[in-house]
Amino acid sequence: MKRKFANRPDWKRIYQKRYASMEKQGSRFAGIVTIFAIDELREPLVMGCCNVSVCVADAGYVWLQHFPENSHFTLTTMFNQAGEIVQHYIDIVKEHGVTNEGIPWFDDLYLDVVKLPTGELEIIDGDELDEALQKGVITQADHDLAWREANRIKRLIEQNRFPLFSLCAPHYRELLRSV
Repeated sequence: MKRKFANRPDWKRIYQKRYASMEKQGSRFAGIVTIFAIDELREPLVMGCCNVSVCVADAGYVWLQHFPENSHFTLTTMFNQAGEIVQHYIDIVKEHGVTNEGIPWFDDLYLDVVKLPTGELEIIDGDELDEALQKGVITQADHDLAWREANRIKRLIEQNRFPLFSLCAPHYRELLRSV
């Protein structure tokens, strides 16, 4: 299982970045929100999903990440240079927490839910999840948790009931002032 950090300290593609975080406690969201601004990088990152190619990282892009309390997912929303959302990327996680230095982290369960602004929606990396189970990296309970959570989130999105999407733009504007 991979432990990932919100400030992405080992991302070799990125030469210059800015990072900030804030804790939010409210009726619509309780947890930590982080912002990762990409200033300079080796080359843009283009990912294939939902039968299209999407640039998700380039100079001027900003990644906003939500770490909701008591959940098995994190939401990363990628914004382009114009401040437009290019993708919502939901990592299914075993758990998440915060380092002694205040950096949020998560233990990635490989499975992801991706939603594009045009409405396309896809669960990806099931093959990575299955391989981790076969190699003994995760347990059957972890595997079942990942699929249960991914399917739950997909249903909520399809029913327009996933609560965090409406908070992305206001949290982006608020945190952008911090970096």
